[in-house]
Amino acid sequence: MSDIDLLTKGFSFDSDQGMFGWSSVSLIKSGNTNVLIDTGPASRRKLLIDTLADKNLDPSDIDIVILTHMHWDHCQNTDLFTSSSIVIHSHEIDYMKNPTSGDLMAASYLTDMMGKLNLNPVNDGDVITDGIQVMSTPGHTKGHMSVLIESHDGLKTIAGDALPDGGTIVRGLPYNIFWDENDARDSLEKMIAKSDIFYPGHDTPFQLKNDEIVYLDDPTTINIMSNSEAGKNPLINYQVLDKRKVNVNTFQNRKNPYTC
Repeated sequence: MSDIDLLTKGFSFDSDQGMFGWSSVSLIKSGNTNVLIDTGPASRRKLLIDTLADKNLDPSDIDIVILTHMHWDHCQNTDLFTSSSIVIHSHEIDYMKNPTSGDLMAASYLTDMMGKLNLNPVNDGDVITDGIQVMSTPGHTKGHMSVLIESHDGLKTIAGDALPDGGTIVRGLPYNIFWDENDARDSLEKMIAKSDIFYPGHDTPFQLKNDEIVYLDDPTTINIMSNSEAGKNPLINYQVLDKRKVNVNTFQNRKNPYTC
């Protein structure tokens, strides 16, 4: 049995200036093996190192890094783990090199970074270590995968962006789909059939009880700081909407300037 330690909580916002957010990063201890799921964006690099240090760990203590997919907000800090086995779905390696046209979250420098690491491709159903198994959940990207954890509380799913938030259950789709809408819908159904406890890519962990979403942790707390030394500080308004729009290949007709 393994335990999940949520090092950083994910969140995401829409705004009139565009979308922004950060991904969840989870630490799994399976016996003497330390497994990290996703590594987050560079803007959270110090936070990741500090939270590992709080567990008396540094990057060299991580045996395995599992990447749900190759979008920069989930994998930008992977270069910290030079001694780790980096696990990624074989289809996502292809997608990393040839992403959907306009998928600005997949950048060519990620291919360069991964080429310097100990990359280990896997496929649907592969067991990574005791109590940890990967599951193909394409749709958000071609080779997206989620991770099944046999925990003391039952089977849990670390979902990545195949299920980025609780609203995905209500919508029947993740809010961003860069690969295929039908695949995304099928992947969600596949996850729900496997377990009822989810660690989303951009939300707080929750359990699905009789079709009701029950959150298992407090909301993410975000402190926004500005300064008074110079410049005009922006005004921030917070608005809660009933529904979130699903973006299906919104940028597909645009050339990705970050790929060759």
